[in-house]
Formats: sequence, structure tokens, C-alpha cells
Amino acid sequence: MPTVDVGFLDADLSTHSQYMAPPRYGLTRFRDLFSPRQLAMLVAFVEELDGIEALILSEARTAGLPDDDRRYSEGGQGPRAYAEAMRILLALGIGRLTNRQSTLCIWDATRDNVQQVFSRQAYSMTWFYAEANPFAGASGSFSGQIDFLVKALAAIPRGRGAVTQGPAQNLSLTTQVVVSTDPPYYDNVPYADLSDYFLVWHRRMLRDVLPIFPTVLSPKTEELVADHVRWGGKVAAKEFFEKGFEEVFSRLGDAHDPDVPMTVYYAFRQSDATADGTASTGWETVLEALIRTGWLIDGTWPMRTEQAGGLRALGRNALASSVVVVCRRRSEDFGTTDRRGFIAALEAELPSALRKLEQGQIAPVDLPQAAIGPGMAVFSRYSAVLEPDGKKMTVRSALRRINEILDQVLNEQENDLDSTSRWAIAWYRQNGYGVGKFGDADSLARARNTSVDVMDRDEILTSRGGKVQLIKPENLRRDYDILKDSHTSNWEALHHLIKVLEGDGIAPAGEFLQAASRRPDAAVDADLVKELAHLLFRVAEGNGWIKDALSFNSLVTSWPEILDVARAPKKLLAAQGAFAFEDDE
Repeated sequence: MPTVDVGFLDADLSTHSQYMAPPRYGLTRFRDLFSPRQLAMLVAFVEELDGIEALILSEARTAGLPDDDRRYSEGGQGPRAYAEAMRILLALGIGRLTNRQSTLCIWDATRDNVQQVFSRQAYSMTWFYAEANPFAGASGSFSGQIDFLVKALAAIPRGRGAVTQGPAQNLSLTTQVVVSTDPPYYDNVPYADLSDYFLVWHRRMLRDVLPIFPTVLSPKTEELVADHVRWGGKVAAKEFFEKGFEEVFSRLGDAHDPDVPMTVYYAFRQSDATADGTASTGWETVLEALIRTGWLIDGTWPMRTEQAGGLRALGRNALASSVVVVCRRRSEDFGTTDRRGFIAALEAELPSALRKLEQGQIAPVDLPQAAIGPGMAVFSRYSAVLEPDGKKMTVRSALRRINEILDQVLNEQENDLDSTSRWAIAWYRQNGYGVGKFGDADSLARARNTSVDVMDRDEILTSRGGKVQLIKPENLRRDYDILKDSHTSNWEALHHLIKVLEGDGIAPAGEFLQAASRRPDAAVDADLVKELAHLLFRVAEGNGWIKDALSFNSLVTSWPEILDVARAPKKLLAAQGAFAFEDDE
């Protein structure tokens, strides 16, 4: 194997214990993350750039480009700028190649490809690795990386922009702007430490072309993350993060177009256990910073951008969904209120807002995040909400009040349901689909003006040997005909609908709902069925019943398609006639 110059990879890896596993096992420098063969190949690609740039420059000079000798970084339009632009694109392709040609890459059997180094936002230690052929045109090849770049370029709208480099805290804006930003997520990701993996390669390839590589590794002191290692403790890290966020949003507020909302993306992940329960420090810090710098939280909209978490991550400290925080500058004429006034405003405004969310396409798993929007709109309209002791209410306390009202509203929705469904909800809260005592079930049924025997005959539950158990959707009869059922509760309709959806798909589920909604004697209210699914999801999630929660959530997320089928005109099948043949005699 020929000797290659990899001195530019001798920089030390970060030893951050939370994200950097390889240094704990002796892989302390960037060069240690590649095999000798990978290093020889990658460095060969790098060393060819000079010759390729010279060739492109020569051809560009004969292609009739503008007589402009300015460099690419100076806004040039001539041969020199064109050649440098091509070098930058090729360097980006090589950078992508390093992400697929490392001893930290593994074989992904689910996709039949080489998984990249950063399949997650960390340096993960691997005990075996997959090495791709860089010239094969398959997974991990250079041509594959170029294909991705070409697709990205084709999707970028044409136009001119300006890029500046520096801490957001020192942002200086002289013109009116519109902002949509995805800020750092408190201490969830060490962006600067991770970026060094690519920086050491790009600096080697582009430091003579782009004036953005003044240091061997990325500057980290002013990076706006709450890194307790960098700041010597969680308290100092939190103070740095809060101060920096306030500076950023204050500067943005001074320059933002008042007619257009600002959108801030945030991804739920970090949870801290406190005496008051579980809270998200990063999430609260972002909201606090926005409110303190004069922003009104106008809405919070969940986005399914992080499907790797989702319902599988319920009860775990994992990324579930991204939330778009919609903000506007707050008027100066809002005064203060006390806790009682804040709660009264929530009780007056939140129920109708939640019903709108439920009637829309908000999934049950996203409802608590979506409900924060109208709740925080009430909280942030005041310059301060005062606690009984005279102190300002914190965002954490406000979020608790909002969640309490959310639970209250969902529980009050039970009053709209039939007595059988109200009994089933109460029983489900206590036992799920597990077994309970007949005496408890009978007492609960009498209080709801129903009976265990009737619900047994209606096949909502089974009552045998002094034990009572709700019937799961998958255990219901397949030959159930809702048009022949003289009494169908909301609970029963929901569970049969789940069974049809999971077993047969959306179209049959829509036909079932259509039949249920058009019964001439006792039509089922589709809106109540959907509200019941929302309510039961909340119960299942709170108890950690993941499979149940998934069923309720899937039904609601499929609701628009199910409703489309249910509202379509019913297809009438014409009776087939018969030919009247005359006997030939």
C-alpha cells in the first residue's frame, strides 16, 4: 500500500462522553476512523482536484465565458470562478464519500446498503464495518454521491443570496427580514464537534478557494448550545444558552417584517425529571426566550419529520416530532393578569380551539403539542402572569396549566357519549383490555345506567366466572353487520372500525362508517367516534399501552381518507335480469 500524506487528519477527536464513543476505545484522531485502504483512496480523490480544476479552467477559457478574472468567492462570472465552483461541487461529493467510506459504516440489511457514519447525530462505535467499492456505482460509491448533489442542485430555485459566517448572537440586520429558523436544540446535538469530521477534509480541499476555514477545527466557544462539558456544568451552560437565545430573538424582532409571522422549528427530545414531573428544559428555554423578547406565540404545529421516533418511542427520551412555533411581535398594550385570570382565559378559549384541532388532521399523538399553541397564545399575550406570591409564572407552570385544561376538555367530551361508551372508558382507564372483577364492573355500570349483561350481549365485553374483560378490536366477530345491530354505541362502532381498518384497509373502513352514519333508526355520530379515539389515545399513552395507542392514532391519521369514502355516494348494484327463452318446438 503506498504511503499517503494524511497529516491533515491528525487532529484529535472530541472526547465528549455523550456523543463521541470512538476515543474511549483508542480511536483518538480523525485518521483512526478510516482503514489504510480507505485513506489511500480518499486522499487520491483529494489530490486529483488540483489537476481537474486546471483542466476545467483551460476548457472554460475556450468556451466563451465572460472576461472576468475574479474568484468565485468574489462573485466572479468568468472561467476562474467557474473552475472554482466545479471544484467546490466535487469537494462536496468527496465529503459525502467520506461519510460512506469509514470504519464507522455498517451494512444495513433492511435497505441493502452501506449505512453512513452519521445515521444518528453522534460518532457511534462499531465493532465491524462494511466497505463499499467507490467505483462500483452502487451503495457507497462516488457516482452515487454525485447523483445526490445533482438532484439537490436541480431542486434549488435560481437566484442570488448572501451567506455570512458568525455567531447568531452578534447578528446585525439593517433591512427588514422574514425569518424561518431551525435553532439548536438546547444540548441535544454537539453540532460543532460533529462538523469537524467534514471540516478537516473540506479545509484540505477548499481552503485556497473559500475564505471560511481560518482554523484547523471549527470554533466552538460561541456555539449556541447548552454544552455542560464546555461550560463546566449544567447551570452555566443553561445561562449561556438562555442569554444567547434572548439576544438572537431580540435582534430578529427589531428587524422582522410585522406583517409576516416568524416560524421557529423545535424537535422534542430532552426530558428532565423534576419534583413537578417531567419537563423539557430546551423546549421551555426556547419559549421563555421568545416571550421575554416580545414575541407572541401564535400557534404550535406538529410536523411528522422525525418518524424514527414516533409511537415506538412513547415513554422514552427520544425524538418524537418537530413543532413549528408560529410567532408574531406582541403589542405593547397588554397588561398583566393573575393565575386565576389566566386559567379563566384558558377555560374560555382552549375548548373551542381543541375541537378545531380534533376536527382537523391533527393526530392524537400530536394533540398535546398542537394544544400548546392556543394555550401559549393566551399566556404570551400578557407582559406577565402573576402567581399568588407575586412572582411571574414560568413557562413550565403555564404548560402544566395548559395540559390540565387539555385533560379537562377531553374528559368533558365523555358527557357527549352514550352511557355504554362512558362505562367502557372508565373501565378501560382502570383495566385496559385486561381482566377485572364482576362486582366492580357491575357497580360502575349501575352508575352509568347500563348493565354488564347487556354489554355482554352486545359483544363489547365478556363476563365469565366473575371476571369481566373488554373485547379488543382484533377479537371482534368478522361477520358483524352494523345495519342489523339494533343498538350500536360509540365504543362499539370505534372498535369495529379499527378492526376493519387494520384488517381490510381504508376503503372497507369508509364503507363501514358510511353504513353506521346512515342507519335510519339510530345513526352513529362520526365526529363522536373520532373524539373517542382521541380520548382513548390519551388514556393509552398515559398508561404506556403502546399497541393500543398506535391503533387509536392510526385511525385518526387515516380519518380524512376514511371520511372521503364514507361521504361518497353509495354505489347501487343493479339487479341482474334474466333472459326469457322461448321453447323451440
